[in-house]
Amino acid sequence: MKSVFEASNGLDAHMVLNLLEQRGISGRIEGEYLQGGIGELQAMGFVRVLVGEEDYAAARQIIGEWETLQPPDEGNQPKERTDGGIQIFIAGMFFGAAIMYWLLKAVAA
Repeated sequence: MKSVFEASNGLDAHMVLNLLEQRGISGRIEGEYLQGGIGELQAMGFVRVLVGEEDYAAARQIIGEWETLQPPDEGNQPKERTDGGIQIFIAGMFFGAAIMYWLLKAVAA
């Protein structure tokens, strides 16, 4: 058997295996139960979907088509700040200073 897909977790591996089985390609998942050993083992690449060598090319084509339909991973892209956080912080500083001035003036009088 040849590895056709390396999943980040068991759920992804089962999803891909189910996709292949819907197209008539049987396979199995290897390393699914090793996820409990994170910290002792490498964190990625140990959950794999395996298929027979005769089905490898067809399985790669099916997985390739499936991967092109997936949305891009936005987790690695820097996010733009549009909330004006620094402006809110500065305004809060001035507002807090004004309240403290007012309170100290009222106590001193």
